[in-house]
Amino acid sequence: MTVDFAEWRGRLGGRSDPINPPVIQMPLKPSPRGGSGTFLAADDAGKQWWVKPLNNRQGERVTVTESIVASVGALIDAPVCDIEVVFLPPEIAGWEFRAGASIESGFAHASRAVPSAVEHRSLRYREQDDNIRRHVGAIAIYDWCWGGDYQWLYAETEDRKLYSHDHGWYLPENGAEWSVDGLKTHVGQPHVLGCLQSDVDAAEAGSFATRLQHLQPQTIADTLRRIPASWPVSDAELERVGWFLECRAPEVAARLVEMGDRQ
Repeated sequence: MTVDFAEWRGRLGGRSDPINPPVIQMPLKPSPRGGSGTFLAADDAGKQWWVKPLNNRQGERVTVTESIVASVGALIDAPVCDIEVVFLPPEIAGWEFRAGASIESGFAHASRAVPSAVEHRSLRYREQDDNIRRHVGAIAIYDWCWGGDYQWLYAETEDRKLYSHDHGWYLPENGAEWSVDGLKTHVGQPHVLGCLQSDVDAAEAGSFATRLQHLQPQTIADTLRRIPASWPVSDAELERVGWFLECRAPEVAARLVEMGDRQ
């Protein structure tokens, strides 16, 4: 389905920075993995988050992409981690989260820490917890948001429940360098996840398809409007992201139904 982009112009006017976001009080430890340099930290309510600041080692755009994909994923009940935009106060500025990179005060993307999480780059343990549903959600968000560098967490203390995380390389061409031109070029192209799609539950595939089909463009716009105004992404760029997602939703839904029918 091709949507006239004129319907998206001006939808994201009035963006602002968050009011009263969680404030990171204490950085705890750098991540031992990954190229960006996330770090574990506790906020003013004692909750723990993996934080990806704008000055991460992969570039500011990756932080923006992280927030976009996890936010819209939640709209279709994809198995994304809980996320927030958090504030890094001046009091913790200078803490080194990766060699040569230190915290700078400002807003950052944060993903709620999953206890006892083990990371894998394959869809596993489908028979455990509600992973029969969560696997379909991971497949759906990968196609819909043009996934890249896929990886999932499995919570050992939650019967190996799957969480989709680290979406910094989603959106075409890749999350660090996505552009309006890339969104326009790839909007009508399938981008199906290439691992473990056999035995996909047909009912769950249908449920995710229905959510995508019924998702309202204003709901997408309201979600994208929460991206901080001070972040390095314009209203016009986010409007094109919203257009991209609206256009792709029914096509991804159709592919999910077809996938379920093949089982």
